[in-house]
Amino acid sequence: MSSPPLTAPKVLFSSGSALLLLLSVAWTSSSAAEGLPDVGARVQWTLHDENDDAQTGYTLYKRKPHGSDYDAYRLEAIVDSAPAIVAEAARSNLADPEKSQKGMDKKVIRNDDNGIVVYSYIHINAPFVSDRDIVSHIDRSYDAATDTFTLAWHATDEGPPPIEGVTRVGRSEGSWTFSPESEGRTRAVYISHTEVTGFVPAWFINATMSSTMVEGLRGLRESVELAGQIE
Repeated sequence: MSSPPLTAPKVLFSSGSALLLLLSVAWTSSSAAEGLPDVGARVQWTLHDENDDAQTGYTLYKRKPHGSDYDAYRLEAIVDSAPAIVAEAARSNLADPEKSQKGMDKKVIRNDDNGIVVYSYIHINAPFVSDRDIVSHIDRSYDAATDTFTLAWHATDEGPPPIEGVTRVGRSEGSWTFSPESEGRTRAVYISHTEVTGFVPAWFINATMSSTMVEGLRGLRESVELAGQIE
């Protein structure tokens, strides 16, 4: 099933390693996420890493949401394309089964004006660690006043029931926000927080999640570049 195009006049574009793949599907809605501040604010975020390269640069922040052992991350970067193009590339990376990362299978459960529901199965292939799966609900919105696109997702029970022997990811939230920057470029803000179920130490997740955020940005830039070549 093809996805509706991301076009500015529509206000609704509607509601590594195997472990890195698990984290990469944990992409908190900017206002609905428990314990996370608004996407436009940096209050309580602390600088974690930065790269000032003109082509690959980013700034990465982190914070510890109340009551959680797992860090939340916020990545900011400039992407060399218009917001609508960048937003469509991000939507495709999130929801298109053909864009699944190695070791992950995706299936679109629903795609309509109420959002996109995607089932993802992650093959871990590691001793004593079960495979994971997650059902994600992706909402898309567009603010015509600011020409800003938002993709927000969270784990949901709208898909198939858990499979015996497979660990279901219960809390996973994230968002991409794309707003205009000078010279036809886009300011991208990526926020993510996941409560990883099963026997995976929090310190290990926190140590690898920052790499996952950077990989997500790299994949987005590659998809945007490919879209430009096709045009």
